[in-house]
Amino acid sequence: MASSRSQLETVGDLLHAGMITRSQLNVAIEAFIANPKIGAFELAPGCIVDLTAAVKADRHATATFKEPTAKAGSRRAAIRSALQVARPI
Repeated sequence: MASSRSQLETVGDLLHAGMITRSQLNVAIEAFIANPKIGAFELAPGCIVDLTAAVKADRHATATFKEPTAKAGSRRAAIRSALQVARPI
C-alpha cells in the first residue's frame, strides 16, 4: 500500500480511492471512543494513523468529543471528519 499511498495524502483520499473502507474507518472511530489516548492505530494493512493526534488537531472534533451534552452521533461525525483529514504516519 505504501507506493500507491504516496500520491494520496489523507485518510479521506484513501477512503475515496477504495484503499480503506468505511467499515475500517468506523472501527477506528469506535477504538478512539473506547480509548481517547489510543495513539497509533492500524486503519488498514500498512496504514497507521495516530487517532489521538488527529482528533486533537481538529478543534471542532475535540470540543464535540469533550462536550458532555453532545449526542453520540455528533461525536462520531466530528471524529470521522477529523480522521478524514488526518495523514497516515
